Amino acid sequence: MALLVMDEEEESKKHFNYNKIVEHQNLSKKKKKQLMKKKELLEDDFEVNVKDARFQAMYTSHLFNLDPSDPNFKKTKAMEKILEEKARQREQKEQELTQAIKKKESEIQKESHKRSIDPALSMLIKSVKNKTEQFQARKKQKVK
Repeated sequence: MALLVMDEEEESKKHFNYNKIVEHQNLSKKKKKQLMKKKELLEDDFEVNVKDARFQAMYTSHLFNLDPSDPNFKKTKAMEKILEEKARQREQKEQELTQAIKKKESEIQKESHKRSIDPALSMLIKSVKNKTEQFQARKKQKVK
């Protein structure tokens, strides 16, 4: 009796052939229609949960980078979703960095405006400016 029940359980499980799924995705529309008529077309109904915390290393670590130029890379719907999520997270990280940089720059500018310049330093700056102006004026007189 247990053997009969075990056979029914095995039939209910859905097995898949990865190579066939990839092959069917790369078929032309005409061939897909022919297979649909024969009901032999395999649909890839596998859904990847890109928000799963267990797979965050795929998006952050260079060790788990996907290389589409690799000959063993198979372009499937799931892989496309993973690549899209990685690009989205990279874009989001760049935006956060630019916002943080802008915020720090504005804080630095506010601080520089708030600070008053030391009087001795301002006198030194004025004297250097005056001497350079005098030097430029003498240089113009010699050239004429």
